[in-house]
Order: sequence, then C-alpha cells, then structure tokens
Amino acid sequence: MIDFHEIENEDCTRDCDRDQRKITTENDLCKKARSKIDGLPLRCVGEWSRAKVFLLTQYFGIFSTGMSKKWNENINYIEICSGPGRCIDRSSGTELDGTSLCIINHKAFKYLRSAFFFDSDSIVIDTLNQRLATQNKANARAYIGDYDNPDRICDIINTQVDKYSLNLVFIDPTDCSLPFIMIESLRRNLPHVDLIVNVATGTDFNRNIGQVLLKPDSYQEVKRKYISFLGRDTFFQDREMIELATRGDYTRLRYAFREDYVNSLREIGYEFFGIKQVRHYYDIVFASSDKKGLEFWEKATQNEYDGQRTLNLS
Repeated sequence: MIDFHEIENEDCTRDCDRDQRKITTENDLCKKARSKIDGLPLRCVGEWSRAKVFLLTQYFGIFSTGMSKKWNENINYIEICSGPGRCIDRSSGTELDGTSLCIINHKAFKYLRSAFFFDSDSIVIDTLNQRLATQNKANARAYIGDYDNPDRICDIINTQVDKYSLNLVFIDPTDCSLPFIMIESLRRNLPHVDLIVNVATGTDFNRNIGQVLLKPDSYQEVKRKYISFLGRDTFFQDREMIELATRGDYTRLRYAFREDYVNSLREIGYEFFGIKQVRHYYDIVFASSDKKGLEFWEKATQNEYDGQRTLNLS
C-alpha cells in the first residue's frame, strides 16, 4: 500500500472555501498549520489529491522497474511544480506526503540515477530540500525553476543528465498556465521522455472557458494563457467551440480542449497517449514515444484509488 504517513493536524481550519483560502494560504502553503512531523510548511490540497498521487506512483513503479535493466538504471525522475513534499487535506485536516516524498520512498526509487524537483517558490524549495535531506537520498534535490523560464530548468537538468538516459517527467500546475514551450524545451533536451501532465480542465478551464469564447474582448489575458498552454490557437478558431459554449456543453469543450493538447504533443513527436480523469477536477494526460510506455500506463490505470490498493511493481 502507499504509505502517505498521514497524521491529524488540529491546526487546519477545515473545509475552507476558495475565498477563505485567499486568507489562510499563500502560494498554496497553509499559513495556519505546519507539519506535526517536522514543523515545516504544508501545501493545502483537496481530498482527491490522493488519487493523483496513487496514479503517479503506480506508473512510476511499473515504469522504473520495467525499464531498469534495459537502461542500466540510467533513469531519471523530473517533477515540475513539486510543492514542499507534505500536504494538508483541507476537508479532513489530515496532513500527508505529496508526490515528491511518495516517489523517493517508493521501493522502485533504487533504480533511479537522479531525481529533480522544481518549483518557482523559494520557500517551497527550501522546505522540500530539508525533507529530502532527512530521507538520506543523495541523488534527489529540489531547485528553483519556473516553467515560464524553461531554459533555466533544462540547463540544470543538462548538467547532470546525459542524452542516453530515460526520463519520466511529471508536471503538476494548479491551472492551465503551463506554456507549451516548456514541453518543447524538455523534448529538445531529453530525447527519451515519458510525460505526465496534470491538466486543470475541471477547475481553471471550466470556470473560464465559456466567458473566453463568448466574450473574448473582455478575457483576452485568459485566452492568451490557454493559447500558450496549447501551443497554438486552433481551438479558438473552431466555430464549433463557440456553439458548444453557447449551449453550455462544457463536457464536450473539455474533451475538445484536451484533444487539442494531445494534438500539440503529437506534433512534437509523441505517439502514444492516455488520459485519466480525476473526478471532475482535472485530467491527467500521459504521452510517450514508445508503445511500451502506453502498456505501462494501461497497467497503472487498471485500478482506481480507494485507500486500499497496493502498488504493482512488475
């Protein structure tokens, strides 16, 4: 089973809504509760975040174990928008490990040459590095890195990763502001990459897309953000999207948006794709240039997280 190292944190406000979180958090870090385990900052998350962590660690275990011998353990894990390593579930007040700590504590971590964690917030990076240090993982480190400056992220990676390596990249933004040039830069610098991206179609996109399509002059900045995310503006040139917005058909708009994203990934050389929806909140998009990656993804997504699942590692 995944051990999230959960512990109740009575300092959590619990059930704070979006407006309240503007007061109780800063850069998604809770200002009221700190970890009962190490006294360090916690990221405020919804209770559905466990499903995302479960999916990622399922794939990581299958991927790393399955490819370790073929790649002579020349495998790297790269996470962008990493967070501080520990989270707090705002519905229950339970603190738990985030993706970064779950990855380094996974038994398949031994197959990695290096693990890189990037976040744009210096407090987050300092916090995560303190937590990584306590785990005695010399090959894991967190770095300041903003996806709006992909060259800096790629420069750090290139100093330690060779072109003959196999890499798993997970990008976990809170909205659809990840510029596609970040993906393109990774693709140019790392020839062998399986990519997993959290796409906020159920939150950011769902809240804004109707207004963007029907009142584009008033929502130009948001429209530019979505075009940057997709890497092109074909979605907004399609008149059918306006018709769907007029009818309030957000399900089909969401499907069309993520399909356009997949098409952008296809144009830069990815061939095999998978999509896993986490409730109505977001879509996890998987992309690989190797059919074996898709086989691993299909195996990783066979089971839903229900708090009782064990990890498949072979």
